[in-house]
Amino acid sequence: MNIESLPHVRALPSNSNGRDFVVGDLHGCFDLLDRLLDAVRFDPACDRLFSVGDLVDRGPDSLRCMSFLEAPWFHAVKGNHESMLLEYFESYLSGGGLDDWAQVTRSDMWLNGGEWIASCYQANEARMSPMFDRLLEKIGTLPLVWVVGEGQDRFHVLHAELVHPDYRKSRQKVWLDADIDGWVAGGKIDALTQERLVWGRTLMMMLASPALPAMQPGLSTTYCGHTIDMWVRSYLSHVCLDTGAYRSLEEGGFGLTLHSIHQQRQLRASYGSVNVVEVRSLLSA
Repeated sequence: MNIESLPHVRALPSNSNGRDFVVGDLHGCFDLLDRLLDAVRFDPACDRLFSVGDLVDRGPDSLRCMSFLEAPWFHAVKGNHESMLLEYFESYLSGGGLDDWAQVTRSDMWLNGGEWIASCYQANEARMSPMFDRLLEKIGTLPLVWVVGEGQDRFHVLHAELVHPDYRKSRQKVWLDADIDGWVAGGKIDALTQERLVWGRTLMMMLASPALPAMQPGLSTTYCGHTIDMWVRSYLSHVCLDTGAYRSLEEGGFGLTLHSIHQQRQLRASYGSVNVVEVRSLLSA
């Protein structure tokens, strides 16, 4: 499969047979997601789960979180941690070896929570485990944006933000549905926008303020992550679901958030509690 030829933006129809859910940044917190799916009685025969990316690093079980990519009901986008993983293993994926393994602890991937990959390294063969190889290839096929449904049922899933390159000069701070439709049809996404889809924090850290409206006319609800806070935030149609799953290992107030598209309700699980709790609905925010 030629990864370079895969579209960055892909579309799926509305789920007419079951329910759709979106989960915040997993970061290896497999058991928290497992608890949330049990709580909503997730049915893999008809329900779908969308991920805003960052499946790996920092939490206790990155490889098991990667394994969700093999489930037909699981649809993820590429986060910045997947990007760092792919960057480090770029030559390996193209058939090269791991001659620089001794330098792995100096890589951006390792320094940002990637120490877990050491358990997948087979020193006697100087390569990674077959399972890791298989799942790494899956990560390489992930899109940057999912467009789901049409009309009032439409929503988007991405990792970071849809901030427009000219946001400082233009009244249009973010890309709109019409722009995204052009990408779905094969239109080119400029390099800066591609970077912001994965790495951007302009909206959640620089533009965010009580004066910034929750919704942007012309842009369907867009679920994202990447920027941690104790609470779900909504600005310019972006709904940020990163509530610090891995940070709940050591700090209170954080956890993994699961959002129900059909019910517009959110549940949270954390390492600090055995309970799954409902948090404030977006509709009442």
